[in-house]
Amino acid sequence: MALAVNAHNPKGGLINMAKEVDQGASRIEEVIDEASGKAYLPPCQVRCPLKIDIQRNHVMISCLPLDEKEARSQILKIGDEVYDQNPLFPIICGHICGLCEKECNYKDQTGAVRRKLLLRFIAEHYLPYLKTKPSYAPPTREKVAVIGGGPASLMCAHTLSKKGYQVAMVERCSDLGGALRLIPRYRLPKNILDDTVDSLVRIARIDVRDVKFEPKMGDWAKTMGELRKEGYQAIFIATGTPFPRRLRFEGKLVAGADLQGIMFGLNLLSDVNKGKVDPRLFEGKRVIVIGGGNVAFDAARTARRLGGKITLVCLENEDKSSKDGIPADVEEIEGATEEGVEIIYSRGVEEIIGEDGKFKKIECPRCTGVYNEMGYRGFNPKFDRSDVIYVEGDVLLITIGQTWPRTPFRQLGLLDERDRIDVDPIALMSNRKEGIFIGGDVRRVGFAAEAMREGIIAAESIDRYLKGEDLKKGREKEYEKAAIPRAAEYKPQPELMWLPAKERINFKPFEKGFTLEEAVEEGGRCLYCGPCKSCKGCVALELQIEIPEIEVNRDICSGCGVCVLLCSYDAIKLEKSENGSVAVIDDIRCKRCGVCVAACPSAAINLEHCIDEEIMSEIEGVLV
Repeated sequence: MALAVNAHNPKGGLINMAKEVDQGASRIEEVIDEASGKAYLPPCQVRCPLKIDIQRNHVMISCLPLDEKEARSQILKIGDEVYDQNPLFPIICGHICGLCEKECNYKDQTGAVRRKLLLRFIAEHYLPYLKTKPSYAPPTREKVAVIGGGPASLMCAHTLSKKGYQVAMVERCSDLGGALRLIPRYRLPKNILDDTVDSLVRIARIDVRDVKFEPKMGDWAKTMGELRKEGYQAIFIATGTPFPRRLRFEGKLVAGADLQGIMFGLNLLSDVNKGKVDPRLFEGKRVIVIGGGNVAFDAARTARRLGGKITLVCLENEDKSSKDGIPADVEEIEGATEEGVEIIYSRGVEEIIGEDGKFKKIECPRCTGVYNEMGYRGFNPKFDRSDVIYVEGDVLLITIGQTWPRTPFRQLGLLDERDRIDVDPIALMSNRKEGIFIGGDVRRVGFAAEAMREGIIAAESIDRYLKGEDLKKGREKEYEKAAIPRAAEYKPQPELMWLPAKERINFKPFEKGFTLEEAVEEGGRCLYCGPCKSCKGCVALELQIEIPEIEVNRDICSGCGVCVLLCSYDAIKLEKSENGSVAVIDDIRCKRCGVCVAACPSAAINLEHCIDEEIMSEIEGVLV
C-alpha cells in the first residue's frame, strides 16, 4: 500500500492528505512484469477465480472509522466494489469459498488473513442496502438464454445484463442457486442465500422461466428450438452436476447399493434444506458416510445434527500436505471431530454387505494411494487387499461426488465420439453447434467461484460472438505471484470463535463474525504484497491524489546500500555504475512507504508529490 504509514488516525478513520482526487486516478491498472511478461499480483488474487481486488479491499477495510455510523458509507463503497466483481459475494466470499486464504502469503507464517470473515462483515452491512440497490438500465441489445440456475448461470446472466443484453434464465427448480441450495444452514443461512440471489435477479433484470428441463421431463432439442424461435441469439448451458455419483471399486460398481438404509448424501442435504426430513431421523442409529470432501463432511455433520452416531470413511490420508491428503477444509475436519464424528482414513469400499435386505456393514481394504503423478486429475486409487477392516452401521451415506446427465447433450448433438462434452476450452463455445456455450460444473467439477469464472468467460465469449469478434484473442493470461515482505515478526492470526460443540448440534450458524474493530485490525494485518498500481486503495480513500513516482538521483547516490537493507519488499538493489554503485528501484515491487526516502543519507531518493512533512518525520522517528 502506498504510504501505508499514513493510513490510520489514532482515533480511527483516515488522515485525509489528498485535497482532490480524480476518480479515474483510483481505477486499478494491470501491472506486467517486464522480465517475465506475466501479470504481477498478490498470490491471493492470483488464486481467486474472479480476480477480485483483495488487497484493495483490505486496505479500505483497515481504514474504516471506528464509529459504525461514520463507517457505513465506506462499508457500502467497499461492498459496491466487491459486488461489481462478484454479485454473489455475501454467499461465496463471506461464507463458503476461502480459496484466496489458501494462497495468502501469511499462511506459512502466523496464518492467512481471515478474508472470509472480513467479507462476511462487509456483507452483513451491505445486504440491507442491496435490497434497495437500483436495477441496471433496461436491456437494449440481443436476447440471450441461460440454461440452469447455479453460480455459473447467475454470473453469466449478471455479466451479460451489465453489457445491455436481454437475458432469460431457464431453470427447472423454483429456487435459484443450484448446488448452493445444498449447503447446510449452519454454514450458509437461508436468508442470506435468498436475499443475495433475489437481489441479483432483480438488479440484472433477469427473466426467470420455470421449465422442467430434464431428460425425463421433456425434449431438450424442442426446448432449445423454441428459444431460437423466440429470437434468442446465443445460449449458455450450465446445468451443473445434479446427480450423485455411485460407489465404485477399481472401476466397477459396488453391489448392494439397493439395500434398505443406503442413501446418497447429496439427496439428504437437499431434503434437509427443503424441510422434508424428521429432525431426529437418525436418532440412535450408526451412520457411515463415504467421502473425503467438504460435501461429505456437510453430510456427516448434518447426520450428526439429526441424531446419528457418525463414522466417516475416506480414501485419502490425514496429511493434507500429501498428494493423497484429504481434500476437505481444515475447519470442516476440526469442526466435525469436535462434534463427535469419527474419521477413518485410507480406506476404500470393496463390498456392501446386507442382511435380510437391510444394510449391515462395509468391507474396507486399505488404500495405498489415491492419485497418480497427475495429481487431482489423475484419480487412480490403489489398494492392499491383505489389510481389510469391516465397519458396521445402520445407515450408509454415499457422498463421493456428483455427475451430469448425458442424454440431453446427446439429443442436442453436443458430445464427441467419446461421449464427452465437445467445447472449446478458451471460449467455451460448442465445437459442434455455433452459438451454444457450455460451462460450470457440467464441463469441469470445481468450486463455486470457479463455476462463476466460467460464467464470466461465457458472457465475454457471447458478447464477442454477437459482435462478430474473435472469440479467443487476448483471452489467455499468465500470472506471477508477489512474494511475502520481510518482517521481524508477523502479526498473529485471530482464532475462529465457535460455539462449544454441545451447543451447536443444530442448524443455526455457530461462528462468531468480526466486530468493526476486529475487521479493521484484521484488514490491517494484510501484508499488501501486490503492486500499488493494481490496488490504489489509498487513492480510492483520498489519502493521496495518485500513486507517486519514485526516483533515485544517480548523481548523488553513494551506493551505500542502506535502502537495500531497510526495504521489506526487496524492491531495491545496487547496480554497478561509473562511480561505483547506485540504487535501482523496482517500480512494481516498491510500496512508496517512504522508508528509503527518510533513511537515505545522501537524500538521493525522492517521491513525487503527496509526501506530507509530518508523515516523513514520523518515519524518520521510527528509523531512529
